[in-house]
Amino acid sequence: MDFIDNYLLDNYVLVFMLLGMLALSAYDVFLRKDMIFEFRMTIVMILFLSVFDSIEAYYGNLPYPTPWRFAFSALCYSLRPIIIMMMVFIVYDNSSRLLTIPAAINAILSFTCFFSKIVFYFDEDNHFQRGPLGYTPYIVSAFYLVALVVISIRVVSDHSIEESFVVFVMAIAAVGTAAFGMLGYQNNTLVNYTFGTSLTMYYLYTYSQFTKRDALTGLLNRQSYYSHLEKNSDGISGVISIDMNELKWLNDTYGHAAGDKGITAVSKCFKENVSVQDKVYRIGGDEFMVLCSKKGSRDIAGRVEAMRKAVDEAGYSCAFGFSEEGSLEDMIKKADELMYEDKAKIKAEMDKTGRKVHFRD
Repeated sequence: MDFIDNYLLDNYVLVFMLLGMLALSAYDVFLRKDMIFEFRMTIVMILFLSVFDSIEAYYGNLPYPTPWRFAFSALCYSLRPIIIMMMVFIVYDNSSRLLTIPAAINAILSFTCFFSKIVFYFDEDNHFQRGPLGYTPYIVSAFYLVALVVISIRVVSDHSIEESFVVFVMAIAAVGTAAFGMLGYQNNTLVNYTFGTSLTMYYLYTYSQFTKRDALTGLLNRQSYYSHLEKNSDGISGVISIDMNELKWLNDTYGHAAGDKGITAVSKCFKENVSVQDKVYRIGGDEFMVLCSKKGSRDIAGRVEAMRKAVDEAGYSCAFGFSEEGSLEDMIKKADELMYEDKAKIKAEMDKTGRKVHFRD
């Protein structure tokens, strides 16, 4: 009973936080199935790690080494890099499965403790001793932490600054706990809480995105658009109004799946041709707005032409209008007016030539 009491005393908050996460994931209707599976697997690993750490500490208090201490120490050394690896897979779903190789090598080396002193061993008095490869678990963990930092930079390039910040904080927190361990200030409870808190933070961040993003395109939604106008109006230097041409014709002719494909395609063109600070919104079925930041590039006309070219190369057509003069209300009104003028011009050209704008051969 003393072991259970000590375990719950050290890990009470962690256990209930992770069990709560498991319960929430059972009712999740937003995240991908593979992402939910990875979340659950990581939660279970953290829970097992907390138990294994407590058991290892129990056997570590004995005056002599036992096979059980070797076994649970090897398990803990193996699990910590694996948990960070799982976080990499959760954050970036396109991660190569080759990333599992360092964790697998580390696990194999850790379990050589039964017949070798290459990674770690315990002397006759049950004191921990580090072998020639004793820092391997830390090196492997550092490898995955670097991967998290690289992903956070990559996310910035994909115009997701908020996610980049969350991932970067996760990496820094893990770096801190690893540094404590390498300096000899080993606190396994701190490590486990860091893992659990980071995972919870990213889960809640990911879940919150579904309240502010359009489910089809991943762009910010109408609610986010009005919130930005209200809270950050002083930081807006220009407005781009966009309307996709002939979405109804596309839906009626090829079906709504083709229409959705077109909306997704043009949305990608918008995201890839604005600055990192700009915000792209889908405010209606085929209506989009871009709010340009004063911190970003001032060449709004150049961004519009880049988007128009990308949309054309994708086989679709959109009408554009933009303004960067006057009050925010004036910019929105002017951008809409110019967009409708552009739309009328494109329609007149279509009527004259008799061609459709989508799915051109």
